Amino acid sequence: MTAAVPLDSLTPLARSPLHIVRPRFPRTEQFLDAFEKALETGQVTNNSRWVVEFETRLSEYLGVPTLVFCNGQIGMMAMLRAAGITGGEVIVPAFTFSATPHAVKWVGAEPVFADILDDMTMRLDPDDVERRITDRTVAILAVDAYGVASDYASLARLAERYKLKFLVDSAPSFGTRVNGQLVGGCADAQMFSFHATKAFATMEGGCVCTHDTELLARVKAIRNFGQVEGADCHEPGLNGKMLEISAIIGLEQLKTFEQSIATRRHAVERMRIGLSRIPGLLVGQEPAGVQTNWLYLPVVVDAREFGMDRDTLASALEKNNVFVRKYYSPPCHHLTAYNTQREVNLAVTERVAYNVIALPVYNDMTGEECDLIVAAIQYARRSALGGTTHQSQNRT
Repeated sequence: MTAAVPLDSLTPLARSPLHIVRPRFPRTEQFLDAFEKALETGQVTNNSRWVVEFETRLSEYLGVPTLVFCNGQIGMMAMLRAAGITGGEVIVPAFTFSATPHAVKWVGAEPVFADILDDMTMRLDPDDVERRITDRTVAILAVDAYGVASDYASLARLAERYKLKFLVDSAPSFGTRVNGQLVGGCADAQMFSFHATKAFATMEGGCVCTHDTELLARVKAIRNFGQVEGADCHEPGLNGKMLEISAIIGLEQLKTFEQSIATRRHAVERMRIGLSRIPGLLVGQEPAGVQTNWLYLPVVVDAREFGMDRDTLASALEKNNVFVRKYYSPPCHHLTAYNTQREVNLAVTERVAYNVIALPVYNDMTGEECDLIVAAIQYARRSALGGTTHQSQNRT
């Protein structure tokens, strides 16, 4: 194990930046032959050879039938439409990226925001979901924030009891396991994103997974303009097809992905140990039985105990070349697009959203980089305690 970086060794602005994401893609020589063949034949889209192979490999890897998309957002929209969501209300967490409620709106339904659990897992709270179910509710759309698997079992029971669809925005959780099983077939349908920011990245891309053969067939048709046989369309669809180059890169990424997940988990555990020694920080947790891929490591800052608020800490870290993300802030019910829900009572969501920073986690992260991040936070706190006292700007 790499030796810890001494606190006094930090030189602000003197080190290479640690950005919030650091995508790693295969070398061109690893996939150049396949890409050249695609270019020579002109088969670069329309579910050609490598897309079909990629879908097959993903289905085998995840253990659930899978269809790939040009990006995760289009995949989520197709998933919702294929599940019959064209109106009514869909319960979603407000602690998520805006893409989640946007997809609900785009298919003609209304997002109803619910709170998250107060256990630092940032998962949708099943009890609060149940409180928000009405006769207009048609689905529950959970989110695997930071890659932490939602409480699938509790939410599935709720959906069954109230005769709702249970869907999951699993955009960041490709590679996460529950009791040793990769997530993907844990709801009526789940989608993943393969955007460059994700642990598993194909530049752009995504997929939808489901054991429901009828839903899968409808997803497939919607992905291709709604066409089922020939040029006839049974319903209006869209163009969600993945490019061959993304599939080719995805096939290469799969070869080393398990090692990438192991590296990410080791990095998080190393940072967690260091952060546990710093007062005023609550570090993101994973539930029992869940093995998270950790897109980022969330840390909630208690400004009074830590000595500075979240925003001041983020600025201080940036000066030390550590770039964090205020993720997810603001929460979705405070976005202008959803202004009518601004006053909904989501106490845990707001406390977390306005005090959280997401720390970088990479597929190839080193022990020294983990220690640098922890040391930068220690450095910021020491500077704050030795200088002007910062007043809390927590919003509750």
